[in-house]
Amino acid sequence: ESDGTKEQPLQNNSNNADADNNDNNNNDGSNKPALSGYMAMLAVDTTRRGMGIGTALATRAIRKMRDMGCSSITLETEVSNSAAIRLYEDRLGFVREELLVRYYLNWGDAYRLRLWFD
Repeated sequence: ESDGTKEQPLQNNSNNADADNNDNNNNDGSNKPALSGYMAMLAVDTTRRGMGIGTALATRAIRKMRDMGCSSITLETEVSNSAAIRLYEDRLGFVREELLVRYYLNWGDAYRLRLWFD
């Protein structure tokens, strides 16, 4: 796509071994499986950085996934990508869940980040 984003389908994590997602309950009293969104491949051309485009794209994706009923959103970002880490953690409220050693094809490490909704 021309804006550098790639939409990802929502993922049903009801079979996840994570204790927060293993009971098929989405915390609203229903027995529907909890949904978790996944954000991937968000990028802004280097000549357009610092203009709020990344924040706007991420915020729009987060809002859409929340509106669709997701209880959380997960993403990975390279440990060396300090701008992305500032965006996700400082501006958007994501928290680090895991260090993924040699996650990328270039052997770069990644952080798995998650944003939980109330």
